[in-house]
Amino acid sequence: MKKSNLRQQFGQRIKELRAIAKLSQEDLADRCGFARSYMSRIERGGANTSLDAIQKLADGLGVVVADLFTTSTPQPAPRQELFVPYAADNTCFHSGLKNAGKYTVGKKEDEATFEDFEDALEYLRQMGHAMWRRPNPSGKWSIVAAVRWAPLGK
Repeated sequence: MKKSNLRQQFGQRIKELRAIAKLSQEDLADRCGFARSYMSRIERGGANTSLDAIQKLADGLGVVVADLFTTSTPQPAPRQELFVPYAADNTCFHSGLKNAGKYTVGKKEDEATFEDFEDALEYLRQMGHAMWRRPNPSGKWSIVAAVRWAPLGK
């Protein structure tokens, strides 16, 4: 990238990657925690984008930071292992546990429901002792408690 037009070229690259990801400007701004007006300024080359903002843009676009500065095909960001709670019977909290379109987590007297798996998992992480509903062998939904946290599928 030429130094004189670095902001404009960077903004154009963000716009290209956003189009590849099929995201609107507003969608990407939401993923990054930015105002849409700031996202617009970045894409027009009018923002002096910080290193923190660059990392958020890469995360929001699902690419590595280097892809924001090249014109090659973007490389997917390396996937981190997803740690989830496991019950004593070795079943775990996973994305297939929606009941009536929602995940139910928490103690019986203080349950919370979430439509999004990541939101439900984050709630479980913040609990002192993770608990969630899942079907038992007879198909009845009951509460189980975590005995350990481990990577999903292990």
